[in-house]
Amino acid sequence: MTALLRNQGIRALDSDEVLGLAAWMDASGEVVGDGSLEPTPELLATCFWGWSGPRVAQVIDELGADGVLLGIAVNQWDFIHLFDRLVLLELDAPTQRDRVASRDPLFRQQIAVGLPVMQAQMLDHGAQTVDATQTAEHVARDVLALLRSARGTGSLD
Repeated sequence: MTALLRNQGIRALDSDEVLGLAAWMDASGEVVGDGSLEPTPELLATCFWGWSGPRVAQVIDELGADGVLLGIAVNQWDFIHLFDRLVLLELDAPTQRDRVASRDPLFRQQIAVGLPVMQAQMLDHGAQTVDATQTAEHVARDVLALLRSARGTGSLD
């Protein structure tokens, strides 16, 4: 999705790929490892995938008003005030299962349990929705349409 948006001239970053932004954190918010850390039952029971506060603000500032940060984190609600708008790429459980099939089984299970919770929280925070069961190209087109409508530049058609 990030590459498709970039190909359309949008400044877009995937939060999992931004150096120093996303990491495994303990309950106090201390970083315990990056994405290379293998999920274990112990890790998933005591840690969460979160964003570093100072780095979030820096990345959003670097992206500017027209930039897009893609991704989610358990503690994203701590930074909600930094975002102009939220877009939920809404999935059903079977589509999500297909898209994360190559991930670690423990991580897949955590993602499956978290899907309805995260989607409900996003909606409660006023997120606009895009049907993410479509192809990536269609999803990118719909996200672009939302971005352009927010800028008052009309639709893509």
